[in-house]
Amino acid sequence: MPVDTARAPDLSFDDLDPRYRAFIADYIGLYGLDADAFCRPLPGADEMFFKAILPNYEQDASIAAFKFTEATLRHYDTVRQIVDGALGGFEKLGSFLDFASGYGRLTRIMLQKLRPDQIHVADIYKDAVDWQRQAFGVAGTYSTPDPAELRHEARHDLVFVGSLFSHLPADLFHRWLATLHGLLKPGGVLAFSVHDESFLPEGEAMDASGIRYFRFSESGSLDADIYGMSYVSEAFVADAIARLPGRPSWRRFHKGAYENQDLYVVGAPGKDVSGVFVASTPMGGFETAAGLTNGAVEFSGWALERTPGKRLTRLSVQAGARTLLEVSPHCERPDVLTHFPKVANAPIGWRFRLGPDLVRPGEVIRLRMDSDSGLFGCAYAEFPPPVAMTYAGWSRRALRAG
Repeated sequence: MPVDTARAPDLSFDDLDPRYRAFIADYIGLYGLDADAFCRPLPGADEMFFKAILPNYEQDASIAAFKFTEATLRHYDTVRQIVDGALGGFEKLGSFLDFASGYGRLTRIMLQKLRPDQIHVADIYKDAVDWQRQAFGVAGTYSTPDPAELRHEARHDLVFVGSLFSHLPADLFHRWLATLHGLLKPGGVLAFSVHDESFLPEGEAMDASGIRYFRFSESGSLDADIYGMSYVSEAFVADAIARLPGRPSWRRFHKGAYENQDLYVVGAPGKDVSGVFVASTPMGGFETAAGLTNGAVEFSGWALERTPGKRLTRLSVQAGARTLLEVSPHCERPDVLTHFPKVANAPIGWRFRLGPDLVRPGEVIRLRMDSDSGLFGCAYAEFPPPVAMTYAGWSRRALRAG
């Protein structure tokens, strides 16, 4: 369903293609979450969705909304592992701050784990903070261009900064890190993501300082002097953390956030985070769906475990609560590595056939990718062709059916 981004009306999940609504509801349900509580309208002012996600999927709101949901669930996987590993679980998490929270995609899930009064959000866009206050009933703080001007008196067990440091120049990187680390309670944890230097655009060189900053971003309104695109080395981040009071304990997880960002977990002074482990959600997707003469369909695609030391233990094809098939890897997929620089494991290809003896016309087909990390990812298709399919990684349009 194309959307005119010049008008950017609010997007209701009820207006999406019913097939993609079914994919979304199924995926959310696998996490034990309430799909209705998650699927509130997306406000038209949300730049992340309407100026970044939606254009990447050729203005197809149904596919873009699925990708929004998929990314949010991965986001939640990251937060949940930090909460469990560093704080002992959500029942022991007293106060949570989502800094640079935008219009609250993570809030849609956190409200199912915490009370509204335990959740604080902050963003430089005042309208985004006001919207979350009204829509979700959470506490909100207006962020500022200069961290010295931030007015936020509360202290938190977890401060999560999903994608701010991936956009900061060097001076603001250091200053925001010190400011946000200072918002922790004793025993608290700060987590933030960055673009690792391995994602530096082709033909560009890393600066000797360990950070390279470009004056552009998806934002159409923020000053490029304070918000662009930055790429950092581990040495740069390590030095920035070492400047914090008490030389705190920290850990780095390559590709631990989103598809392309490294995650850093930093303890408050005296807080040991050496035992924290954060795995990446397995990824994969459908590429083709070919109808056969007997009414069967042959599907093919790829899968990838990005976490070092972990592997995919099971690929299964499911419909609702039924497991239809177990799938064995068909081949290695070195072509996928182009889109995942320095990934820890080799991508695999898979294929399987389904016939009308196993699945009903119009039924949702789920390819589930389970890892020995304990995490899983899913891709979806409808049976039979012509099909709606989802996909993951670099794919930007509905894939081949024929």
